Amino acid sequence: MTKKSLSIYGLLLVLVLSSCSKNGHIIGGDRNETNEVNMSTFDFLKSFDVTTSTARLIEKAGLKDEVNGNVTLIAPSNFAVNRYLRRKNNRLLRLDPNAKEMTLEDIPVADLEQLKMYIVDGSFLSTDLTPEGILLPTHHAGDSLRLSLVEATAEPGAAWDGGGQPGEGYQYSNFMQSRPQKVTVHFKRGANWEMSGATRTAMGMDNPECDQVYKMYISDVKTTNGVVHVIYSGDYSYTDHYYYHSLFFFGTRADDLL
Repeated sequence: MTKKSLSIYGLLLVLVLSSCSKNGHIIGGDRNETNEVNMSTFDFLKSFDVTTSTARLIEKAGLKDEVNGNVTLIAPSNFAVNRYLRRKNNRLLRLDPNAKEMTLEDIPVADLEQLKMYIVDGSFLSTDLTPEGILLPTHHAGDSLRLSLVEATAEPGAAWDGGGQPGEGYQYSNFMQSRPQKVTVHFKRGANWEMSGATRTAMGMDNPECDQVYKMYISDVKTTNGVVHVIYSGDYSYTDHYYYHSLFFFGTRADDLL
């Protein structure tokens, strides 16, 4: 790997917590010589600036003790919460231009039961995962997900493919001799698993039966009780991209714009 590649890769580690690093881990931009934090899962979410809204919703839903069990939490970020609210408010404004803006505190407690879809029993680090993935039932009745360790081909934060078309941005192969592996979550949403990107695209990503697959913003945070992976965060202005999560998968791309 060239010095230039090493420099770029070092920057990427600020965004992706690499459990394979021998030189320490990055959690929230701060170096940590292990991937452990001396706090519970809930306290970590509350202290990490990317998941403060998620922590508030967990507290409001009465799920604090549940996430502080021996569980792995695939945590939505503040961005996912904000995108949910953006979509909700745009729908309200289409019906009534004078509608009161919905805030985080206005989300009904009954709706927050869906937060259980992000919780699975046991502690699963990237070292426990394979490209094929591990199939896991969630705490939300009837839901399941698949956790995998997948070789990444591109950085999703770059919204354009260089040719003027929406895509996954610059390719790692353009500046790295090897590609990083990232924890990936695949949420099953309908009766069947849609295992390929081509199948999901053909089905229509806005189809409520279509599975959703996301990479992690950070992964392998070992708390005093379990493990946290945080789903990739992004800019909501990129409305033609599906790797930006909306809480509970709510809405469609049309709802991103008024």
